[in-house]
Amino acid sequence: MAGWSRVGFGKKLQALREDRASLWPVNATGYTPTRQRPNGFTLIELLVVVAIIAVLAGLLLPAMSKAKSQARKANEMSSSHQLMLAWQMYADDHHDRVLPGYRHGYEATDQDGQAVPFPINARYPWRLYPYLGKSFEVIYANENRGLLQQFKRMPDKAIGIYAASVFPSLGINSTFVGGDDNELDPSGRAREVFGDFCVLKATAATRPSELMVFTSARGPFEGKIVNGFYLVRSPFFMARRWSLDFNPADGPEAWGHVHPRFSNRALGGMVDGHVEALSRRELQDMRHWANQADRDDWTLQRPGR
Repeated sequence: MAGWSRVGFGKKLQALREDRASLWPVNATGYTPTRQRPNGFTLIELLVVVAIIAVLAGLLLPAMSKAKSQARKANEMSSSHQLMLAWQMYADDHHDRVLPGYRHGYEATDQDGQAVPFPINARYPWRLYPYLGKSFEVIYANENRGLLQQFKRMPDKAIGIYAASVFPSLGINSTFVGGDDNELDPSGRAREVFGDFCVLKATAATRPSELMVFTSARGPFEGKIVNGFYLVRSPFFMARRWSLDFNPADGPEAWGHVHPRFSNRALGGMVDGHVEALSRRELQDMRHWANQADRDDWTLQRPGR
């Protein structure tokens, strides 16, 4: 009886071992492994990874955007310094007379030394071209440089020369520095009526570190707005003419083609040659625009009024 019991018990034990082996196979080392994990990530793990990436992107993208804006600002700042150096060299070569803003009757030549017609020769770029190392890359900064390359590739060379005179990154304060025949001829009758409202000689500026010659501009081109235009208009003339505040959705004329594109600031090149970033409030201060201005909302009036 005892022997039969041992045999029966042995068969049962063997059966149990076989059942166990079918559920948990024994590996080559003789150990029974734990239940194996399926390959890949679980849904929860994937969601956690996606959430972490989203958080990191939210932290990094603003920083990257700011860094990109700072790089663009530095590039235009460099262009502005070179532009002001060229402007000063022009005055040195012309017995202190400053670069005309938008004036008729001044000669200008293209890259081949050929005279360019009106209105190209009335704008500042081709007149300043010899002082820019004969390279418009100096005054076409950032994405505007791609626009310049587009002008150079135009099948009609004359059209490319014309376009290059219109969209430099910075516009000139033509009415009050250098003169603007379209707005108010600084010679003759206007000078008799309004006095020396326009600076025609560099040494005539009473506040050279505050009086602005060039500033960041924008203008219309082929149905879109580009970061550049050859002239800018002051916030006040004989009355206020800018909208109360800058709105990028407005047309360029709403703020006289001025463009505060660097964290609500525009670069301004001053008569003394230095360049600074001006806030929207500072850009509306006429003391940065006109040599005669003695307050921020100054308007052009006959002397004594």
